[in-house]
Amino acid sequence: MDTATVLLMVLLGAAIALCAVAVWGVTEVVKTARSARILIDDLDTHVIPFIEKADVTLDAINIELLRIDEIVTRVEEVTDRVSSTSRTVQGVANAPVEMVSDIAQRVRKAWSTRRHSTS
Repeated sequence: MDTATVLLMVLLGAAIALCAVAVWGVTEVVKTARSARILIDDLDTHVIPFIEKADVTLDAINIELLRIDEIVTRVEEVTDRVSSTSRTVQGVANAPVEMVSDIAQRVRKAWSTRRHSTS
């Protein structure tokens, strides 16, 4: 055997090995693609209903938040009204005291002025 024949046999063996590796790679890619397709189909059957349930749940939460916002708004209105009423009642309750105090101060001033003028 000459070197050309030996070299040809080595190249032929390497080509066969390379083809075997390529066939193995292609079969693995096909298996992976099938697994991916099964996974995607499974996700479609399970995830889409889950997303729809999550959407319904979020809508319900938004409705409840709107109710809470309305309640808080009403509480703020009532608090403002109570505060205003409290100020009004305080003003009405303090008015006679202020009037008596004002009259007493005027009488004291008049008494003081009269006392100093007669002395």
